[in-house]
Amino acid sequence: MATGIAAMTLRGRKFQPSLWAFVVTVLFAAITIRLGNWQSDRAEYKISQQTQLDAALAAPPLKFADLALLAGPANVSTALRYRSVELLGSFVENERFLLDNRIVDSKAGYGVLQSFRIDLASTGNDRTVLVDRGWVAAAPDRSTLPMLETPGGIVKITGRINQPPSRNPGTFDNGPEKRLNYVSLDELSQRIGRKLEPMMIEQTTGPGFTGVGRPAPGANFERNRGYQLQWYAFAALAAIIFFVLSFRKQEVA
Repeated sequence: MATGIAAMTLRGRKFQPSLWAFVVTVLFAAITIRLGNWQSDRAEYKISQQTQLDAALAAPPLKFADLALLAGPANVSTALRYRSVELLGSFVENERFLLDNRIVDSKAGYGVLQSFRIDLASTGNDRTVLVDRGWVAAAPDRSTLPMLETPGGIVKITGRINQPPSRNPGTFDNGPEKRLNYVSLDELSQRIGRKLEPMMIEQTTGPGFTGVGRPAPGANFERNRGYQLQWYAFAALAAIIFFVLSFRKQEVA
């Protein structure tokens, strides 16, 4: 009796794989397994990020004066991202901006951004941070901007430390008006004539909050797990197809 894979028979068919089909199948399987492993690594990274994120959101609020001390030489928006922070100071009335194309529950609107001057008694010098006060709906007529009030006097607010949203490719440059297409702290610093802190505060409570803020971020590692299984399934399917198609019908003498 013949031995080995090449001698396998199945209902009058003999396993006779071709070399090129074998090579193509091995290469395809190797690539898809590699992609599956990459998605697995991405999922593990996001799981670790989710752990750090949960810890940051659960931690007690920080004071603004403690940020530089806790972050050390690192950028505050990176080292302490998503940490809750309490700010004492005042919103600047004429330094309010509207970030365009913000969608909430399938409704178009704006992110309300405003300069917030930190109370000098708590820091010893003049510091200004950009606060995301939340979301407001856009009017049907784009020429009509939302009517917003600025809280007066010294107020206490709470928010999350974050980085400004990155600029999407192809976005138009910002004009001189209050409506923004993207957020650049350097551009806004030049516009208001003061240096903004290298972070943005997403307000969650306190005067000035619109009541609709950004949802708490999530790592969403489940999607990577799904992609991982898909790539592994492609590799298994390629092996099955190669195996089935390599059985060839034998001619009867």
